[in-house]
Amino acid sequence: MYGYFEIQAKVGITKHTGGLKATRELVKLCKVDDSDYLLVVGSGNGVSAIKIHRMTGCRVVGIDISEDMVERAREKHETAVEFIVGDAENIDFPDNTFDVVISESVTGFTDKKKSISEYYRVLKEGGYLGLNEVTWLGDPSPEMDDYCRRVMGLVAETREEWLSFLEEAGFKDITSSVSTMSQWKQVVGDLELQSMDFFRIWGRFFHLYLHEREYRKSVHQLAWEALHIPRGFSRYFGYGLYVGMK
Repeated sequence: MYGYFEIQAKVGITKHTGGLKATRELVKLCKVDDSDYLLVVGSGNGVSAIKIHRMTGCRVVGIDISEDMVERAREKHETAVEFIVGDAENIDFPDNTFDVVISESVTGFTDKKKSISEYYRVLKEGGYLGLNEVTWLGDPSPEMDDYCRRVMGLVAETREEWLSFLEEAGFKDITSSVSTMSQWKQVVGDLELQSMDFFRIWGRFFHLYLHEREYRKSVHQLAWEALHIPRGFSRYFGYGLYVGMK
């Protein structure tokens, strides 16, 4: 059986909370301009990294732990953006390399302290980290927490916990904002994010669904889990934008 991320990686779906609106806000908060060297951690199918380059003109590198996702990103033939296989917890770049590091809906799936310390290490002095991460709006029930961990492999945190991770890593001048999740707005945001690849994604999906039994079973299992999301989930499930300076 394929897991949550493997199902998406096989067809090249990249999703993050808040959609491109959140990405644009992070770019603004991190004061990105065309002179910056920017790292996108968990770049997925490459669309956010490419959009950031087109918005700002900055030089961008995207890393993702999934070889399938890196392949999908390279298929876009955006020569101004480099995509490589890489691990958030062990970034294969020297100290003080980047002006900005951005990661969206990725760090929550990692060892957060280790990843954020790596973001700090590869940033130049005065550089910015911008995170967009799932954030509990209130204390979740055990059922909600279990659903995130079991189905998605996600360990969500409160705003205070995210802030403490940045502070512990050494970031200063930290700002944060937390937003509620609107299911409809998230769907619209996801569609905007996938617009560059919409037909290819669905073509791969239907091919795999029709021809690969294991993929089909995995999709059915994920759909069944989605029908059993704990009640009140949306009231407690939001996302936060966290920005700090090295």
